[in-house]
Amino acid sequence: MKRTLAACVLVCGFLAAGPTFAADPAPKHGLMTVDSAWVKAMRANDAAACAALYAEDAVLVLPGSGAIKGKKAIAAAYGAWLKDVKVTDAAVMDSHYRSAGHVSSGWGTWKVTTVPKAGGAPTTETGTWCAVAVEQDGAWKYAADHASADPAPPAPKK
Repeated sequence: MKRTLAACVLVCGFLAAGPTFAADPAPKHGLMTVDSAWVKAMRANDAAACAALYAEDAVLVLPGSGAIKGKKAIAAAYGAWLKDVKVTDAAVMDSHYRSAGHVSSGWGTWKVTTVPKAGGAPTTETGTWCAVAVEQDGAWKYAADHASADPAPPAPKK
């Protein structure tokens, strides 16, 4: 009887502790991985690293731009922008992710602070984003990335 009781206690203990000892209990989202790499590349002012995060046929929409189609055009856009400014901070915030198989999507807010390389005051831009990443050959890449700027604050009342 004591052996049976001890075996039951041991089995119940393993069942109760199972989630604690699971290798990776939190779900992973491929887009979260790409977003983290984007923030790192932006803070490093590395246009090539930013562009490397996009699939060959990806589409990027930046505030005030139309669709930038294809990895080469995306690389050129990041290069042209980063040649004139230095990124001092970048963040992806209030993020929400959903994933299924080889597709991961998400949305949230972003903030980027830059300083003109020619001199001048820093500028902080904020906005919302939504994106889709796909897994290709074991790596996650943006397939669609859309960022919009927050509207300008209302003018003070006179």
